[in-house]
Amino acid sequence: MKIYSEKSKEIIISFAQDGNFRSTIPNIKIDGRDIAQVCHAKLLGVTISQDLTWNKHVDNIVKKAGKRLYMLYQLKRAGITQKDLVSAYVSVVRPVLQYACPVWHTNLPQYLSDSIEVIKRALKCIFPGLGYAEILRRVNLDTLNVRRDSICQHIKYNVRQQNVYPLPVTRTNRFRNSCIPWALYNCQ
Repeated sequence: MKIYSEKSKEIIISFAQDGNFRSTIPNIKIDGRDIAQVCHAKLLGVTISQDLTWNKHVDNIVKKAGKRLYMLYQLKRAGITQKDLVSAYVSVVRPVLQYACPVWHTNLPQYLSDSIEVIKRALKCIFPGLGYAEILRRVNLDTLNVRRDSICQHIKYNVRQQNVYPLPVTRTNRFRNSCIPWALYNCQ
């Protein structure tokens, strides 16, 4: 396998409060070229930060979903029915907010989960004058948080039940709530 130095990035995982640790770590070189050190990188659509928080990822998906809301406004102006607008929301906006959620949702603080729910304005665009809970009840949808929880629960059925995997020793909640330990603790 050939590694391309111009496409490669180095991300140093650290929980240090100051950024001075970077100067003590030598740069990685491939074919005589330094690999760029970055604070966050996108890997298969998921933004990973050097401190393993999901703030940057949540900002990215909310921004991306917000751009897709424009389509809903245009469809509404064109006179599309509410049923079709809900279908457009479910098929175009909501997947952006759920993509790869088994990786990041189980370790998401409440304030970030709440910032994802800001996209409720999409449904308020479709049903003006109604509250978010009433809209969800009317169209038979769950909140985004409940939906992500149910997607994460499907991991249980994808892990082979006949194999018993050793549970990792977890010293911190951050690690225990990350994707693989969470699945192992909740699936066996």
